[in-house]
Amino acid sequence: MHFRFSVDDNIWFLRDLANYNYNSIFNNEYLAVYKRLHEKYKIKIQLNLFYETEGFTLSQMTDRYKEEWISNSDWLQLSFHSRKESANPYMNSSYEEVYKDCITVHGEIVRFAGKQALNMYTTIHCCKATKDGVRALYDAGIRGLVGIFGTIDNPRLSYSVSYDEYKNYYDKPYYYDTTSKMYFFNNNMVINTVGIGEIEEKLAPSIGKDFVEIMIHEQYFYKDYIQYQPDFEKKLDVAVSYLIKQGYTSVFLDEII
Repeated sequence: MHFRFSVDDNIWFLRDLANYNYNSIFNNEYLAVYKRLHEKYKIKIQLNLFYETEGFTLSQMTDRYKEEWISNSDWLQLSFHSRKESANPYMNSSYEEVYKDCITVHGEIVRFAGKQALNMYTTIHCCKATKDGVRALYDAGIRGLVGIFGTIDNPRLSYSVSYDEYKNYYDKPYYYDTTSKMYFFNNNMVINTVGIGEIEEKLAPSIGKDFVEIMIHEQYFYKDYIQYQPDFEKKLDVAVSYLIKQGYTSVFLDEII
């Protein structure tokens, strides 16, 4: 049995790395959390990136840490998420817009972190894209997408794939869509939406499945964020340790295809 841990909405930590001449990327307090988590549990971590935020774009990210990104790419990888923070950014977007944004982010990742750090399985912001958008992602190199497909009692639509299409694969590691040639994975927990005391209880129904996906969002780490969660690191520790105790092994998605 396997699990993947990913983080959405990432860009603020890159602005910090670009602005300060650290000796290591792990001098950044946010990345230090993941290094501690990796050292304790040997887990793999994927960070899905925005291209821009206020006062910063990935084009401004320094490449002086490139060798360190490459040397840690066996457990720490990066991928495309969206151009920027926006509600349902690709719900109605054209092929051209999605393709351009995706390859732009991929290009910057390769420039500052090396191709070894680029992962071609990701979560698109808000899990929304038209069929043309999914085709654009495939043409840009993406081979799998994590979504929230819901349940029979609370069906959800992700990437123009309905729960009715996905449901026969709900308890399997993934659903392969022969039309788009894309692999789809279901998200089992968004950690920042549950209290620390609820994590094990909420994860319990997923135990026994061949694959479990858990994730969190970057912004909840920061004290100046309106919804700051001071137990950010502790929550990750609870979720990861629980899955490992249940017999799960950490992977990147391409490792289970």
